[in-house]
Amino acid sequence: MVEDLLKSTEGLESVMADVLRVLYVCMGSLWLSELMSEYRVFVEALGGTPASEDDVRKAIDRLSEMGLVSVREGIRATMSQEGEKTYLVSLKLSSQQLSLLRNDLKISKYRDLWRYYLKTT
Repeated sequence: MVEDLLKSTEGLESVMADVLRVLYVCMGSLWLSELMSEYRVFVEALGGTPASEDDVRKAIDRLSEMGLVSVREGIRATMSQEGEKTYLVSLKLSSQQLSLLRNDLKISKYRDLWRYYLKTT
């Protein structure tokens, strides 16, 4: 299931794969607004065009239905007293599925870009 998603190069499946990649790179969990931003950065850094926020939300919903991520409502800390009511999206992968991400070429390329950036700044 995850292996097939990671091979996808277009459509909702490709967006789903990139959402999994972003969550993996970002330690497994992100608030929805952070996931949207990190997704955009990830795709653009690799020379792609990010999907719309609606498509990213559809991808998250589909991943949740498949049991690959969990989505729970929560309060994200902000500078206001109330915080922000939003959703926390977290990976729910087996160790075998995580190893597929660990060895994923897009993730390797993204990490190489970060290493290069950190060396040159």
